Amino acid sequence: MRLRTRALALLLVLAAVGTATPAAAGPTASGPTGDIVYATRGAGRVLALTFDDGPSPDWTPQVLDLLRQRRVRATFCLLGSQAQAHPDLVRRIVADGHAVCNHTWKHDYLADWTPEAVRADLSATNAAIRAAAGNPDLPIRYFRAPYAGWGASPQVAAGLGMSALAWTMDPQDWDGSGADALIGRLRAQAYPTAVALSHDGGGWRRPTLDAYTVMIPEWQGGGWGFDLPAVTGGPYPPACTAPAWRAHDTHVGGDRVSRGGRVYQANWWTTLEDPRTAWWVWSDLGAC
Repeated sequence: MRLRTRALALLLVLAAVGTATPAAAGPTASGPTGDIVYATRGAGRVLALTFDDGPSPDWTPQVLDLLRQRRVRATFCLLGSQAQAHPDLVRRIVADGHAVCNHTWKHDYLADWTPEAVRADLSATNAAIRAAAGNPDLPIRYFRAPYAGWGASPQVAAGLGMSALAWTMDPQDWDGSGADALIGRLRAQAYPTAVALSHDGGGWRRPTLDAYTVMIPEWQGGGWGFDLPAVTGGPYPPACTAPAWRAHDTHVGGDRVSRGGRVYQANWWTTLEDPRTAWWVWSDLGAC
């Protein structure tokens, strides 16, 4: 009788421990770590396209047109001064479901700045981007230091909820080279999970636009896909920028919406079809 009582007591203790364990465990989300990102979120034959120094009224709309035509999402590293000057372009970048990156207020070299000065600049830039977008809660997951002059900025950016974003492909579209030279560099530098640095602002970007007009279809024809850059820390909930899909809203071909943590592009006019199930109407462009 005594042995049976002890066995029963032991079973009750084990049951209590088993019941309590799930509540006590459970990982909690953490913020960005201050490490620098050099790769895409996913593995495999994918690239992340990033465009710096905009938005530019001369070039950003043409880059956006190309990305929409090819059903590609990219990351736009925006200057606060340019976002403030061209809010319509910020709204278009966001409406197309692209990721948004803080590239400082006016492209200063931050390596020798104090953390306090960096924080003031990044905070002002985030505020300008969100004001231009008309969304005080717009997710800004990335920060990129001009000239890769990082200094204290990765840790400061992490404190503001952003991962420091570098690059591993540089076609040097800033050196005045023509499209043919940029195409050759992009072909030579591409490898799975690479992050490509290019520009939609800050100068004459016709060669950049012409190079990607050739390379994006070439990559797609060769089995390449496109992803967003990785983030540090986490895990994070989806960070969609495109407007949420709503039944009865009218959409035309090329419109983009977010639904269930993913971005979709309409192939033609639609009002009711749910992007998650109507694959003949909506193209799935991937997770936010």
